[in-house]
Amino acid sequence: MKIIRHSTPVQITVSVPGFRIINDHVMKSLKAGFSGSATILLIIFFIKLLSYIISNEEFRMDFLDLFLAGLGFFLQMTGTLLKCLTK
Repeated sequence: MKIIRHSTPVQITVSVPGFRIINDHVMKSLKAGFSGSATILLIIFFIKLLSYIISNEEFRMDFLDLFLAGLGFFLQMTGTLLKCLTK
């Protein structure tokens, strides 16, 4: 004897649907901001390392370097957020 089972999928959500869209946009923008900041920090680090190797200058990171990384974070996050909101 064959038994036929039929079930319907039940969707269980733990968040408000409108907040999910906002949360996705914010998280995507924050990830892009952190990647922009890390990219700028890596570029500055390698330029300073190269100048240390070539000209034997002192190797140090200034406040301006961290400020530029913060600016990269802000610009990348803002650009991604605007791109997400205009879709």
